[in-house]
Amino acid sequence: NWNGPAVTAHTMWRAGVLMAPLSFIEMAALNIRPDFQVSTLALHAFCITLGGIAPFALWNNALAHWPVSRVALFGNLIPVSTMGWAYLTLDESIPSTSFLALLLILVGVLIGQGALHPRLKRWMRN
Repeated sequence: NWNGPAVTAHTMWRAGVLMAPLSFIEMAALNIRPDFQVSTLALHAFCITLGGIAPFALWNNALAHWPVSRVALFGNLIPVSTMGWAYLTLDESIPSTSFLALLLILVGVLIGQGALHPRLKRWMRN
């Protein structure tokens, strides 16, 4: 009997194994040589852990406690976290028009979660 995290981990490993030959073919076609420096390996470990393992673990844990309709809303936060990480780690600028978009995304997720002040909820019902 498999639980959610085990199924997710198994599926991710299968996808990695199936995609590996294609990545080697692409590397050969583009004449890209693998870089096995410690800094590169550490960066890969960081990206795999925070970009793959941690989000899926949090997702599966949330599914155990909340209905799917609430958990699914968190997928909308991907652009917010991506732009935040790019700003913090890569010194990317965030265009002023994107601030409004990010704010609307955050407000939409909060509304969908029902995390509003009771007075605001009454106002929205009327």
